[in-house]
Amino acid sequence: MLKKSARMKILLVVYVLILAGIVFVADRRGTRYLLDFVGYIPYGDKLGHFGLMGIFSFLLNLVFDARTINLWKLNYLLGSLIVLVVVTIEEISQLFIRGRTFDWSDLICDYLGIFLFGEFARFICNRGKKAETRA
Repeated sequence: MLKKSARMKILLVVYVLILAGIVFVADRRGTRYLLDFVGYIPYGDKLGHFGLMGIFSFLLNLVFDARTINLWKLNYLLGSLIVLVVVTIEEISQLFIRGRTFDWSDLICDYLGIFLFGEFARFICNRGKKAETRA
């Protein structure tokens, strides 16, 4: 049977592949209709950015066990920083893809999801560490 950490890594890889598929579909004119349903949900695009990138941050931070990195005298979640860089590059790349549009509000929703879900992962990891020290 797979250990818990191995299952989390597999789940993360599957999730990244799903995200890559969504980006691929969104970047191709002929397949973009597959995402049309998002337009029928109030704030669907923004909720999608928030949730999809938030879950990405959550899973990566769980895999990294909420490891932090110290930058400018502040501790940042390593997983959240990685997701933040990847998402920023992907959003900026839309400036160069015909039919896609860069949107600041999408990026802000991405960042909110990354931060909030990352902090939730930190909470879960810290709670688990406290339980281990009591046992």
